[in-house]
Amino acid sequence: MLGADNMLRRPWFTDKNGNKKQPKNDWDDMLSTQEEIDACAEKYIRHYQELRSEFKSKTKLTDFDMVLLFIAASVQCLRWAVITNDSLRFSTAKAGEKFVDNKAKWIGTRLPTVRDIIMDHQVPYDAVTRSNFYKTNFLDDNFQPISTRISGTNHRYTALGHDPLAGLLFGTMNIATNTLTKNDYMFSSYIISDHKIDRPIAFFEVLDMTKSAYYENPLAIGAAFIKQIIHCSTDVFTKQGLPLPIINNISPKTSKFLIGNRIDLYSVTRGVALTVLLNKIIEMVHKLYYDSSCDDKKLYEVRTRKVLTYSNMLSSVINVGYVGITKDLSRLDVGGILVTLWRILNDEKKIRKIEEDFIQKILDNEFKQEEDEVKQDLAKLGFEI
Repeated sequence: MLGADNMLRRPWFTDKNGNKKQPKNDWDDMLSTQEEIDACAEKYIRHYQELRSEFKSKTKLTDFDMVLLFIAASVQCLRWAVITNDSLRFSTAKAGEKFVDNKAKWIGTRLPTVRDIIMDHQVPYDAVTRSNFYKTNFLDDNFQPISTRISGTNHRYTALGHDPLAGLLFGTMNIATNTLTKNDYMFSSYIISDHKIDRPIAFFEVLDMTKSAYYENPLAIGAAFIKQIIHCSTDVFTKQGLPLPIINNISPKTSKFLIGNRIDLYSVTRGVALTVLLNKIIEMVHKLYYDSSCDDKKLYEVRTRKVLTYSNMLSSVINVGYVGITKDLSRLDVGGILVTLWRILNDEKKIRKIEEDFIQKILDNEFKQEEDEVKQDLAKLGFEI
């Protein structure tokens, strides 16, 4: 067995001549003290912070970046100031339907036999008046017709067929079965006759009628789905608009409040689309000034992202301030604010990854250089590693 003293000895080394040698120092002489370890760790942390400072210095916005940033922010502010939430809309739903009708006629007449179903823009969940049969047979304790709580002003967020997402399912079923389903916990439903609310039915009956329609004429389900999309495409551009998805299912009252302030599916998606488009244009302009001879591509990308994020933040802050001062919630740029929040989260993650790669690359080069120097020193002493 090896003695304790031998176990503390350094292992043998082989020099360049192939001879085995052992240093005279024990392992205790080679081990670092706690003070040396702490000093090394402190040195590493200090060097790491220096590299972070170097990264921030190299990605600091230049005068050109600042100019482009304020131009981008001004353009974004001009966007929500000129293109308000209630602009670029049809005055009535019929005007939207006429627009789609004209486009369909322009396309031609070679349409399938379900053309009448698809292009008939009257849908059952647009019904708001009660039929004479309903008024006669469905009375309350005071012998008055039971209210459906559906009117021309609230049917956009009361009928599930008008929901941009849920409508793809419920609206299609309603169209295929000529029914209306409300946005409540019971899914209250009604039979529609001559575009009037004729009588209430249970929702499971709507499901059963849809099943029967599918087996009897599957093409009618496809036609109903297409008709649902066409109808929503006309409603989305009207002044009354369509509610925001999910929010309408959780709280119809919130949807009513938002729609009343022109914050609906159209205004939000339009704001998002225009903000992204302007951001892309600004990004392309900034990249035109990239010089590979003096700029690192990744570090330049960080500057580009900063220009876009800061300009979006500035535009959103100004918009919120304007709405707060004027108390005009209809001018709130929800689409632009959503893009700003997305950029803050996404760009922060991207910039952090670029910074980590930048620091890691420098540290790897330094460690490689130190390793080469150690190997050279050992080679001079006659050791090979």
